[in-house]
Amino acid sequence: MRRLLPFALVAALGGLGLAGCATAPGMTTTPRVAPAFIAMAASTDLFEVESSRLALQRSRDPGIRMHAELMIRDHTNTSAQLRAAAASAGFGVPTQMLPMHLDMLSALSRSPTFDATYRAQQVTSHRQALALMDRYARRGDVPQMRGVAAATVPVVRGHLDHIVRR
Repeated sequence: MRRLLPFALVAALGGLGLAGCATAPGMTTTPRVAPAFIAMAASTDLFEVESSRLALQRSRDPGIRMHAELMIRDHTNTSAQLRAAAASAGFGVPTQMLPMHLDMLSALSRSPTFDATYRAQQVTSHRQALALMDRYARRGDVPQMRGVAAATVPVVRGHLDHIVRR
C-alpha cells in the first residue's frame, strides 16, 4: 500500500488538465486536485526538514551540512507559504509525512552510508517535488495554490542543482 500511494497522488495530479471537464456550465465543483497537491507538498517539505536535521546530527561533511541548513531554512519558508495559501483557499495542511517519506526517513536513519543516502534521497525528492510544483503551477485547480507552486519551482530547482553539483 505504501508503495502505491505515490502513484495514486501522481495519477490524481496528472488529471489536472481534466479537473473541470465533467461539469455543466454554471455548476460549481469542489476542487479535487488541490488536497492531493497540498498533502504531497507538505510531506515533501516535512521530509526535507527532518532529513536535513538528521544530516546535521550525523554528517561531518561540510557540504552536506551546508545543504542541510539550506534545506531547513528554505523548506520551513515554503511550508509557511503553503499553509498561508491553503488557509486562504479553505484547505487544511497535513502535519504528518506521507508513508513514502516516512519510509525514506527511516531508511536514511538506518543507513551505514549516511552521506551517500542523504544525497541520493535529496536528488530523488527534489526531482519529484520539481515535477509536482511545475505541473501544479501550470494546471492546478486553485489559484492560490498555483501561485505557491510557481514561486516554489525556482527554489526547488536551485536545491536540485546544488545537490547534483556536489
